[in-house]
Amino acid sequence: MQGLEARDRWFYTHYMWAPRVAAAYLERVAPIDMASILDFGCGEGVMASGLATLCREVTGIDIVPTFWRLNEQLDSVFGPGHSVPRVDLRLVEPDEPLPFPDGRFDAAYAWSAFEHVADTPRALREIRRVLRPGGAFFLIITPLYYSAHGNHLWNVVDEPWVHLKLNREQLFRRVQDAVLKAEVDEGRTDVFQGNSAEAYRDSLYGCLDSLNGLTANQLKEHLRVAGFVIDHEETRCNHPSYEPPAELLARYPREDLMIDEIRLVMHV
Repeated sequence: MQGLEARDRWFYTHYMWAPRVAAAYLERVAPIDMASILDFGCGEGVMASGLATLCREVTGIDIVPTFWRLNEQLDSVFGPGHSVPRVDLRLVEPDEPLPFPDGRFDAAYAWSAFEHVADTPRALREIRRVLRPGGAFFLIITPLYYSAHGNHLWNVVDEPWVHLKLNREQLFRRVQDAVLKAEVDEGRTDVFQGNSAEAYRDSLYGCLDSLNGLTANQLKEHLRVAGFVIDHEETRCNHPSYEPPAELLARYPREDLMIDEIRLVMHV
């Protein structure tokens, strides 16, 4: 693992740093070393693989099959014959129940997934259903939609709150016209998540359309109704140099404009 952060910061963050953050929060409820854990919104599967080194097993689900290259990525980083534990990654349909029996998992986490979930109440009910009684759930959203960079465009359009100032057509045009100066060196995944700059740009249109505008308070209410008990909450605000313009303060609560990240630890 020596030098991995310098070689490929994106992979290092997802394989080493994020799993240890999630594990630390889950262990506020119960130890995870023998736990069966659900990764809700597993993406490329790299975080699930990292967490699998810390617990009994990880099962990941997503509605987009972006994890199909996971074995290739692991071979590229660690070499063929590596000892990274295998994870069970499954493609699921967004409007169907999760393909697991009640109480299947000891714990679950969702890392920056719920800003893209179309039916938040339904998804939370399903996660609660597949957790055993007393099971832990860690959820993080970063960035929240109404925050300065809640549009997920920081590599392309860096203007704070631009997604709240422009309509959809104007925002898409701004993305289209942006100059992407960085290209990806062979073997790196951290600049544009392993894509060429133009492929990454194209992926942002779908990302923008998937954002659901969920606020921190709305999320907590959905969790309460779904039957979760919140044990711990943390929020982080935008960079202190950012101040929302008056036009946005007239339209949205200041709290929603300023809270950039929320982390919640819960149990059922």
